[in-house]
Amino acid sequence: MSNIKKRYILPLVLFSLYMLNVIATKVQLASGTNDIIRVNDVFEFILLILASLTFVVAMLLAEKDASQRSAE
Repeated sequence: MSNIKKRYILPLVLFSLYMLNVIATKVQLASGTNDIIRVNDVFEFILLILASLTFVVAMLLAEKDASQRSAE
C-alpha cells in the first residue's frame, strides 16, 4: 500500500464501503436471511457518487501534477 498516493485513499475507502454493502446484501439474499442489514438506496447512491467524484478529483490532480512536471 506504500505505492498508493494519498489522493487515492479517500476514493478507495468510499468505493470499498460501497462494494462491501453490495457484497453483504448479495450474501444475505443468497442465504435466504430475512434480516437484511444494509444501507438504504439513497445512502448507497450518495456513497457511489462520492466515490466517483473523489476519484475524478484525484485523477485531475494527478494530471495537473504530471503537466507541471513535464513543463519543468
